[in-house]
Amino acid sequence: MSSQDRLNIIHVIRQFHPGIGGMENYLEQLATRQAAEGHHVRVVTLNRIFDDPAHRVLPAHETWRGVEIVRVPFTGSRRYPVAPGVLKTLGGADIVHVHGVDFFVDYLAATRAVHRKPLVLTTHGGFFHTSFARGLKQVYLATVTRASLSQFAAVIACSAEDERLFKDVAGPRLTLIPNPVDIDKFEGLADFASDTIIYFGRLAPNKEVPALIDWFAGLAREEPAARLIVAGKPMGVDADALRAHAAELGLGDRFELHETPSDDEMKALIRRSGSYACASSYEGFGLAAVEAASAGLFPILSDIPPFADTLDRLGYGLLVDFGDAGSWSASYAEWRTAHTRFRSHFSADMVREAVSSFDWSTAVPRFEAIYREVLGDTSRLIGGVRVDVLDRDAAVRTILDGVERRAAMPITFCNAHTVNLARRDAKFRDLLRGFMVLNDGVGLDVASRTLFGEAFPENLNGTDFTPHLLGAAGRPLSVYLVGSKPGVAEDAAQVIAARYPHVAVVGTRDGFFRANEEHALLEDIRRSGADLVLAAMGQPVQEAWASRAAGQLSRPVLCVGALLDFLAERVPRAPERVRRLRLEWAYRLAQEPRRLASRYLVGNATFLGGVLKQKLIGTRI
Repeated sequence: MSSQDRLNIIHVIRQFHPGIGGMENYLEQLATRQAAEGHHVRVVTLNRIFDDPAHRVLPAHETWRGVEIVRVPFTGSRRYPVAPGVLKTLGGADIVHVHGVDFFVDYLAATRAVHRKPLVLTTHGGFFHTSFARGLKQVYLATVTRASLSQFAAVIACSAEDERLFKDVAGPRLTLIPNPVDIDKFEGLADFASDTIIYFGRLAPNKEVPALIDWFAGLAREEPAARLIVAGKPMGVDADALRAHAAELGLGDRFELHETPSDDEMKALIRRSGSYACASSYEGFGLAAVEAASAGLFPILSDIPPFADTLDRLGYGLLVDFGDAGSWSASYAEWRTAHTRFRSHFSADMVREAVSSFDWSTAVPRFEAIYREVLGDTSRLIGGVRVDVLDRDAAVRTILDGVERRAAMPITFCNAHTVNLARRDAKFRDLLRGFMVLNDGVGLDVASRTLFGEAFPENLNGTDFTPHLLGAAGRPLSVYLVGSKPGVAEDAAQVIAARYPHVAVVGTRDGFFRANEEHALLEDIRRSGADLVLAAMGQPVQEAWASRAAGQLSRPVLCVGALLDFLAERVPRAPERVRRLRLEWAYRLAQEPRRLASRYLVGNATFLGGVLKQKLIGTRI
């Protein structure tokens, strides 16, 4: 990796090494893998572990497994630890990635004008891990958190439940990356034949370990060989109280509790087990359940959405309502049947295949892709329109590759007018998220320099780019022209045939067709065998049609605005010298002042005002 490609990544999280838990493990995997790929990675965290009985203050600086750790002091509760010292640790960051929704989210959002770092969030369940003050939390999410997230360039949901929870407050900046898992950690350790059930993870209130013990007590009466192992670090739940509860139920030596086992001790416990059970009432994702599945343990999980998603992805397992004692007898029978089938049909290779989609190796590149997008390396968000960052040759290659693959690829050009339309029209803005969007005009470069510090690689205005694309095709290319007034497409076809002998125009249609004529038009395009469709109906009409047509035709549809009018010489182009100065808009304004004054004079001022507003308030559109 070159120094130019290397990123300075700062992760911010409440608890990290030597703390133990799901979020800590998640960040350990992400940070160490990013460091191994050559990035400089720093983790900023609090200087004490919440559940350390000695209340030790940890070193302010440490390097661990290739990751720099910086620890800051804090006050307040574990639910909302206040640590303003985080602001001094962000020097040199290309990207700041916050984990969990807490003080750090609110504070870094409020001080973004001071630190000026791009912010990314991974949700980790938000702050809904317990039912404490759930109503107030909902209000906080809809108000304070919504305002804070407006300063985050990207929000990463780590489960389908988090995606649902944050959809309204994060909007289009929300991306789902299901919580990855180190599937090698416990791979193949389980004993498929064992009737021992294990729970491992935090011993926290939301894990509902007493309910799991109650459920198991009923199973134990029916299954003499069944045993239950509980292993984890007490975090708000008293281990001795759990032992006493099991003793009251008469479980005796059929119940074991192991506090804070080491990795080697945990592996030994898994080797004795055949199933994994978790009665949790709330999960952001459920990391331990997937780690258990990767070990070859049969999963028995509470019937909550994150666990239902996990079992759906695995293709096996059992959901249990641990809160309904009346349903437990049926669940015992289901476990016997399903576990017996699992023993007889599954092998280590099949388990590996089932859990492969959870692996970190498939997820780490997705995080970097988001960082690169936020930084404007691959695309740039301008007024709600995400514009691809490509030079002319790369854009040509991408479109011609779509032609070869018969890809359903709608393509358009974004200029200041496009951005203004998208600001006013949410449907148009949403539609463009499915497009390849190329930059067009000096206004986009001004916006890019203002928001991202540099212009786009090249100006890709459609009137010049599309003829270049046709000329650059290295093989015979067939196109279909749709748009403009009657007769214009036919005249433009003659010009194309004369200039580009390898391009065959296989059909034309003006842009004034009715909705009930669209099906016949699409059938005509399909029969023509066209490789590429050029749509010239003006924004946003051409984009609405291109979106539908690309999907139904399974081929690229390129929106070209007034190109057909220019080719057919219905509208004069600016002289070459004016175009080189990037003042064609002024020439067109002089030609049609009444029609274009609002678009170019008022519109350009509106566009620039919107860019400045975006610069001032961050990523809010």
